[in-house]
Amino acid sequence: MLKKILSFILLTISVFTVSAQKASIKGFVADTLEKKKLEYSSILLIRSSDSILVKTTRSDKNGKFELKNLSKGDYKILISYPKMADYIRNLRLSDTSNIDLGNINMELKSKVLNEVVIQATKNAVRMKGDTLVFQADSFAVRTNANVQELLKRLPGIDVDKNGVIKAQGKMVKTVLVDGDEFFGDDPLLATKYLKANAVDEIQVYDKKSKNSDLTGIDDGIKNKTINIKLKENAKNGYLSTIDLNSNMENLGDYGGMMGIFKNKLKAAIYGNYSSLNNESRINNSMRKLKGEEYDLIEVGDDGSSIMYVSGGDDDDDYISASGGLPNNLSLGAYYADKFSDNKMGIKLNFKSFDNNNVNHTTTNAQELLPNETKFFSAGKTDNNSSIAGESLKGTYNYTLDPQSNLKISFGLSKNRNESNSVSANETRTGNGFFISKNNQENAGHGNSEIFNGNINWSKRFNKKGRTLSIDLQPQSQTSKSTENSSNLTNYFDSNGNLDRVEDTDLRKKNSGNQNSIGTRINYTDRISKRWTLEAGYSFKTISSGSNRMVFDNIGDNAKKIDSLSNNFKFINFSNVGKMILQYSYDNFSISSGLEATQTNFELKDVDKQTDFQRSYLNLSPRTNIYYKVNAGTTLAINYNGYMQQPSIDQLQPVRQINNPLYQVIGNSALRPSFTNSFGLSYNSFQFKSDQYISAYFNYGFTNNAIVSTELVDEFNKRISSFINVGGNNSISGNLSYSKGFSKSHLRFGVDLGINRSNTLAIINATQNKTASTQYNLRGSLNYYTQKIEFSYIPSASLMTGKSSIGEINDGRSVTHNHEISGTVQLPFKTEFNTSFSLSFRPANAAFGQDINTAIWNSYLSTKVLKSEALEIKLSVTDILNQKIGYNRFVGGNVTSEDTFSYIPRYVLIGLNWNLSGNFIKKTTEK
Repeated sequence: MLKKILSFILLTISVFTVSAQKASIKGFVADTLEKKKLEYSSILLIRSSDSILVKTTRSDKNGKFELKNLSKGDYKILISYPKMADYIRNLRLSDTSNIDLGNINMELKSKVLNEVVIQATKNAVRMKGDTLVFQADSFAVRTNANVQELLKRLPGIDVDKNGVIKAQGKMVKTVLVDGDEFFGDDPLLATKYLKANAVDEIQVYDKKSKNSDLTGIDDGIKNKTINIKLKENAKNGYLSTIDLNSNMENLGDYGGMMGIFKNKLKAAIYGNYSSLNNESRINNSMRKLKGEEYDLIEVGDDGSSIMYVSGGDDDDDYISASGGLPNNLSLGAYYADKFSDNKMGIKLNFKSFDNNNVNHTTTNAQELLPNETKFFSAGKTDNNSSIAGESLKGTYNYTLDPQSNLKISFGLSKNRNESNSVSANETRTGNGFFISKNNQENAGHGNSEIFNGNINWSKRFNKKGRTLSIDLQPQSQTSKSTENSSNLTNYFDSNGNLDRVEDTDLRKKNSGNQNSIGTRINYTDRISKRWTLEAGYSFKTISSGSNRMVFDNIGDNAKKIDSLSNNFKFINFSNVGKMILQYSYDNFSISSGLEATQTNFELKDVDKQTDFQRSYLNLSPRTNIYYKVNAGTTLAINYNGYMQQPSIDQLQPVRQINNPLYQVIGNSALRPSFTNSFGLSYNSFQFKSDQYISAYFNYGFTNNAIVSTELVDEFNKRISSFINVGGNNSISGNLSYSKGFSKSHLRFGVDLGINRSNTLAIINATQNKTASTQYNLRGSLNYYTQKIEFSYIPSASLMTGKSSIGEINDGRSVTHNHEISGTVQLPFKTEFNTSFSLSFRPANAAFGQDINTAIWNSYLSTKVLKSEALEIKLSVTDILNQKIGYNRFVGGNVTSEDTFSYIPRYVLIGLNWNLSGNFIKKTTEK
């Protein structure tokens, strides 16, 4: 007993000793003039030696604040409140300091400025509300550096070799300049072409969604945003670039852009041509220029539930080919301006493109069927494809009064496509006998036209939290295509002898049209101090048609094949009601609601004079819980449920045939599926220690999932359809950690993830349950100074697959990759960069050969002229000539390997002229 008492006394003494070694600061913030307490004043404690933010808090309703558990040292305390002059005081703390500042009386800025002129130096880093502000001049960069190089020096911000930005562990998708888009909001354009010496501040914050910003209802959507605040003499200027790269033979990458920005006016023209897989840097920047920005009321022509998606990021003209030999041309122009004291604004974006691709692919696969039959398939395809078109997008914005706004957006596009392909496929048994052979040739062309628009009126009322928004959306689209398809199919008996030959020659003519009109009304109201209500109604009607005509070209006269042709008319009426309730208290909020979609859908077969009607109710509940633990830590829980109606292709009870060995038949008895999705996320960024931790976990399951069902005969001929089943589910999770060491110029991170899915399919009337799991591990190490940059990113993946009908192999494969890159600044304004991409795919149960590659790229560049505007560059891609166009997959009952065309080792000589400047000369400070 005595021993326990002594232990308790010693423990108590140690606790009090530790507590006594931590200092504290407290006080009250008040208004000097009105003598009232200032609630929610911002209090920041900054270390004097390096201007690092140590701790932050806000005053309570009585103006009281307290900072506890402080270490000894010299500090500055900064207290701010809207319209009040900042209070700044130097403090020195010992281990036992308990400083009471008493009443801190804040002065109005107007009063202070009338009495005295204050000259102050801004801190390198400070918090302004929920915005992290970096003073650009406090971070050293080399002469003529761009904003990307400045961002690399800021704590908590990473910029990779492709210009992708992460802030506090989250990807930055929007970069603004002085609060507005800079030729669109693509991060690459502003950060690459603006000079670091033109920047006053870098502001980092979480931007709410457009709907959340208007209504005040938290929808859980927050995008990490960077705002570049320019110096006064840099707000008006110009930028231009010409980027020429060639191997002096058949490969080249050429681009150019010229733009001006003056106050709210921004105008640019650009163009590029490339025969390389990696696109022009100009095109990467300018292809995201926006003209339309609105939430699209979208209903599928099958009557699927209304969804709200951003229409501003559509990129119909952008194609990222996984392989092949490209030949792409694009031209464009951008214009944006504001008039009448910024009450009126206009934005226009024009694009023209012509993208071509030549690709040779091969496939080898093996599949196990429920009766333990194995099929070995091989095929090759030569494909020529092209898509060209023009698009014009625009927005007109008018501020009717300080609380209401009118916005008209539109989009016009016209596309043309053409393709030619020749393919050969064959299937063998396990003993090597042929089962079937197919040779196919396809040639087709088509065109499409699309118009869409949106008229939005929104108003904020005098009562806080009360808003009203009304949208009207017309849309029209048409399409036409013609295709010739010839097939020669050989079938073999069980001994591999030719049994019969099937020869088809089809001509297909397809046409379609769709016209729709939609409207949406959204209303929010602050019911009480803590409760907010959002209610909305949407309506959309669609009238569309699809006419597919198939003709038999064999013989003297082409005859229409009625069994493969169809002429359908679709009529859809959808009504949507939405109600969401949100409760907020301090740093906690919970919103929950339901969206209900009632749809009447009618499908008319004009040829057969039959009607197919459906009427149903879609329910989409949702709940979002958000808790802000402190300035850098958040916790969120969400649930979403949604119904998915079967598509027209899944319902349509008409045979579709492109290949005699593969046919699709619709199932008109399909029911809608319902998916439940649960998510948990945690994010913590500690600015003081430059440490970031994030974690998320998601679980989802689907009832009445719509899955494929296949009948596979002895010739590997497949008839595919669809059916409802239960049992599909998925789990995913991720844990990330990163930490920076500013004094050592180091940053490291580690990322661990898992993805698991269980899916069902029906093969020859047997249920096949496939379980696929992937484990991912990724690390990163970055070292940076003004002269040297180095990064090492290792990663590894383990994939497993199990099948209930049997397995060809153990379903396991392992890969690991290593990305190593370094850049050195040499004398005479010369830069050397080299990078290694090492990929290792060890042999496994399905493939007995290792696939290891080492891709080594390097460049040497030098900048000339006084402003370093001209860059001369020599680059070599794939020095070791080890690039391969190859992929392989290992599953439970399926394995496959594919090859595709690629561009081997090449050398480019490049000239890049990058000129930017300002119309206003820098003023001389007195």
